[in-house]
Amino acid sequence: MIRETLGSVQLPANFTESILRQVAEIKPVTPTSSQPIAPWAVSAATAILIFLIMGTSSQYLTRFQRPYNIKARSETTVEIIEAPIVLDIQAKRDLQNQAGRFDATGKNISAGPQVSEPVLFAAAEVETEEATATKPQWRQARGPAGVSILGFFASSKGDVYATSPIGIYRLTPDKETWTLINNRVTNGQLYPMPMTERGATLYTVSAKELLSSTDRGKTWNPLGSRPEGKAMGLIITDDAFYLAVKKGIYQSTDSGKQWTALNDGFTFDEGSTDEEISAVTSVGNTVFAATNRGCYRLNSDRWAKLSIKTPNAFYAFDSLAVSKNNLYVAASLDRSRIRKENLKLTRSGRTKWGIFLSTDLGNSWIDITPINSPSFMARITGITLLNAGETLLALSARNGMRSRDGGLTWRDLGEIPYIPSHTPAVAVNENTFYAGKYEILKTTDGGDSWEPFMKGTIGTGMRSLVAFKNRLYALNKRKIVKSTDGGELWTPVNFISGRRPPREPDFPYQRLVVADGIPYGVFLEERERTFSMSRINNLHIFRLSADGDTLRSVQGLPALEFDGDHFSKDLLAGEVTLGELAVSHDTFYIEYRRELFKYKPGARKWTSTGLIDRGKQPHNNLKGFQLAVSGKTVYVGKRDGKLFQSLDGGNNWKDVTPNLPLSINRFWEIIFADSTVYVATNKGVLTSQNGEHWHVLTDNEGERLIMTGLAVDGTTIYGVRNAGAYRLDKSGKWKKVSPAVPDGIRELVFAKDKLYIITNQRGIFHVSLGNESG
Repeated sequence: MIRETLGSVQLPANFTESILRQVAEIKPVTPTSSQPIAPWAVSAATAILIFLIMGTSSQYLTRFQRPYNIKARSETTVEIIEAPIVLDIQAKRDLQNQAGRFDATGKNISAGPQVSEPVLFAAAEVETEEATATKPQWRQARGPAGVSILGFFASSKGDVYATSPIGIYRLTPDKETWTLINNRVTNGQLYPMPMTERGATLYTVSAKELLSSTDRGKTWNPLGSRPEGKAMGLIITDDAFYLAVKKGIYQSTDSGKQWTALNDGFTFDEGSTDEEISAVTSVGNTVFAATNRGCYRLNSDRWAKLSIKTPNAFYAFDSLAVSKNNLYVAASLDRSRIRKENLKLTRSGRTKWGIFLSTDLGNSWIDITPINSPSFMARITGITLLNAGETLLALSARNGMRSRDGGLTWRDLGEIPYIPSHTPAVAVNENTFYAGKYEILKTTDGGDSWEPFMKGTIGTGMRSLVAFKNRLYALNKRKIVKSTDGGELWTPVNFISGRRPPREPDFPYQRLVVADGIPYGVFLEERERTFSMSRINNLHIFRLSADGDTLRSVQGLPALEFDGDHFSKDLLAGEVTLGELAVSHDTFYIEYRRELFKYKPGARKWTSTGLIDRGKQPHNNLKGFQLAVSGKTVYVGKRDGKLFQSLDGGNNWKDVTPNLPLSINRFWEIIFADSTVYVATNKGVLTSQNGEHWHVLTDNEGERLIMTGLAVDGTTIYGVRNAGAYRLDKSGKWKKVSPAVPDGIRELVFAKDKLYIITNQRGIFHVSLGNESG
């Protein structure tokens, strides 16, 4: 026991024997009284033991009592730590295209705080070159402009706020550009994100919380969790907070800490109805709600349906607007609820929408529907209603009406830019309005004219990015734009003027490609058949001019007929109408409606290669064939995980799937570097020089990394995943060259010693590779 207790102290070899000997030499004395002798014997033995211990420890005493010398050098120490041992080598999975937010440490930030203490959501600070000179960081490019809008709000201070998937923008009265004031508060989705104010405090909702700001939107304080659901409106009265979601309204009487469902009077819980909230507002402390089944007023704790006389029972109430004590309601015919026996309701010449006014909190209503609206507006639906003072705007699709006297008289605004149903919009004054879902439109003349107003926003509508002659080219919002300064400033690239320029060219969401050193893309030129109403377009291929400043149609290349009706049907079905484009030596390949077509120089028309994809379209993924071509060698990855190869330019095909060392479910990308093909899949990246023998790429630990995008610079291969960007080194292993990416990834491009990525919702980011080498 002594040795176990004093294991760190050296004991003499005869230590134990000495103790036993001295104990044995103790001679007991017969007591003169009846007192016990045992306690005295134990005390004596203990004293001897203590004395011996002090003797053996004296050699260490001087060391312990030695004074500390601040100039003394510390001894080298080795710390042993525990580390996990990987026994089974598996593919290192990645969260594919995960939308999220990003901080300077490379972490995805969830929608709500992860701790119980109050958290201020402030704008992330921008990394500077000096602060991160030794560590590569992703930096956000300033353009191209373009953003998806989740909501607008005009404050009493004159500021206009636009909520978006990447954060909150603010436009102040003295500026002509939007400023991203906070990139942490968002719902991470393309769902509405309403905002309101009470006094000097702003309020909004993220995906999971109610938040407030007292510094004009720069920082936000979480007030509490919010009810689940797609937020449709946020109202604050003297009595309570009200949050409307698609299938209900909730009330909080403690500033958002706790919520109670307030749905008595609605029919959300009845299986026979599809009632949904479309808008909420308040007149003073009286709260109103519009649904696709009626208009309601909150009486105590129950919703009362208001009596608004519409032509029939199939009207949906689209939007609400308030001016002082005036309540305006817009309604239109809901064709989705009309059965065959009631189809005649849609065929009469009468206007199928209406606007109604109440000046007594909904007790009575006046029909103020324009009687002079043009005939083509008779069947508009999904009306957005705005008002400022006596000015009212009613907008739907490409049509608009305006009243300057509170709805007594109306004027047709003619054709306006496309404003889809239920588009976010806001009125600033009687002349200035903002509206838009996929781009911001502004009018300063009461709706007579509208102009895009995107300056300062960061593009989230990009679908493709390529590098050419030290410039970047992107497909953004169905336009081709270029940047000569690494993505900061962008200008449009148009077709060269002169003989027969395309008539109103439209650029579908199609990847740009660089082949034989030249960027190519697809555009549609609209035309219409004279014998039907089908929307038929001519599909053409364009290329950049040698100087990179203009677009040119590829001469001698026939058009491919593109049916717009098929496109609409495919889109609703989640199908891909127009797939990838690939080019090699003036031979063009493109997927159209699950079939691969090609055009060879000298041919009269596009012809089918005979390769058809009948696999199931992946859910929520608008990708078709994954396609790559080099010379006459073509690889095609199908939706079902099968890989095909052609060595004669698509005349004959071979299924090389049995040669693959892994069972594949999905292809992410296929590229060539010289004659070597690289295939990014859901199981890792495969490479081959002939299609017969394949090699699985791993990192130095032998793990397969799942890359969502690939890029090539000469013979150097780059890959990207949520964990970061990687380079394939000289030994054929993945080497990490960047921190985690800021958001889900759409495209990876190498240009001028930098890697660029298009993210799902946050625009373009780039990272400098510096002196990184393979």
